[in-house]
Amino acid sequence: MRHDTSVRQARPANLPPLWLSASALAAGITVAFGVVRWISHFTLDPNAQDTRVWIVAARIGLTYGWSHIYDLDLERVASAGLGPTGSLIDSMHLYLSPPPAAWLVIPLAWLPIPASYLIWTIVNLAAFIAICWLVCPGPRFVRLTVLLVSLAIWPVHYQFWLGQWVVADLFFLGLAWWLLERGRWQLAGVMLAIPFFFKPQDALLVPVALLVSGRWRPVAVFGLTCAVLAALSFASLGPAGVTAWLNDLSLARADPHTAPMTYSYLFGQPAAGAVEIALAFAALSLAWLRRDRLDLVFALGLVGTTASATYLHEDDVAILALAAWIVLRAQPSLVQRGWLLVGIAAAQFIAIGLPLPMLLWEPLWLALLGLEPRLSQLKMRIKRQPEAAFSGSRE
Repeated sequence: MRHDTSVRQARPANLPPLWLSASALAAGITVAFGVVRWISHFTLDPNAQDTRVWIVAARIGLTYGWSHIYDLDLERVASAGLGPTGSLIDSMHLYLSPPPAAWLVIPLAWLPIPASYLIWTIVNLAAFIAICWLVCPGPRFVRLTVLLVSLAIWPVHYQFWLGQWVVADLFFLGLAWWLLERGRWQLAGVMLAIPFFFKPQDALLVPVALLVSGRWRPVAVFGLTCAVLAALSFASLGPAGVTAWLNDLSLARADPHTAPMTYSYLFGQPAAGAVEIALAFAALSLAWLRRDRLDLVFALGLVGTTASATYLHEDDVAILALAAWIVLRAQPSLVQRGWLLVGIAAAQFIAIGLPLPMLLWEPLWLALLGLEPRLSQLKMRIKRQPEAAFSGSRE
């Protein structure tokens, strides 16, 4: 009987804490609602995804030549018959990524758009799960909880809804960080370059942060890889294709709706530009200050990128999930963990068209990342005080 009682008492100790189980349950329910919402969206308007823009660019390249992938008239022709939303080509719905993004989707080019979107979503989900599991710390249930919470955040859900490229950026940036942690800087530099040919606005300051922190070797490989891919891209476009690309970029930048997550929402130009430059400078200064901590340098590069961006959509904010995973690996201070929870709430406000909480949250996260070593030291001092008092009372 004693043996049975001890077994029964030991079982609860093997269970996760109540707060962790509750977090996993709440996040799981949110993810389930997101899946239902995604399925409804897919069945009602399967052609109305951003994936369609990349597929159309690939079709144009294969049919008319790669120098024509930024031709808006050809994009309209190739999009004809895809429904009122799927056929739309304007400043918000056009192909702007560098040519390698169109090359990558060639295997999907001649499939129906809904099939391409479904395959792209499955591949992205698998990549998201894989890189989360690779980067996130802790036991399996902790990783599962972090994964569910990440999938429940609105910008992450929205990038899957749109069929966007943020997860592709996140995957290769996560690999770059993981390789750097293990001293494999050559391959890390290659992985770091790849996102710059998908959505460069999600990674812009990461190599700069690495450079100012003294990690010039992976940045040199990054630069060489970018040079090779850029040369191939320009060779495929030719002068006319490059001109068309620049014209499309100007068209998109002239539309204020293409930057809903930038500080132009609060200040307008040129004040927003000054704020963004200041935040970029702050992020890089803190990266230099914390150059002995690769995790903080990489996170500061990511947060500094989104905070200083002049072109950023709601789904681009999903890249910050990687920064959070990296920070969590080092057992951050309670202040840092608490601010990450605030960030989850701030991200959810984007779903109802309110970017303000996130715009206010990002600068303070930059500051807390810079202060993290001191915050962790403070946590250790507070932890030691009761121990010292206890040992003193015993004497």
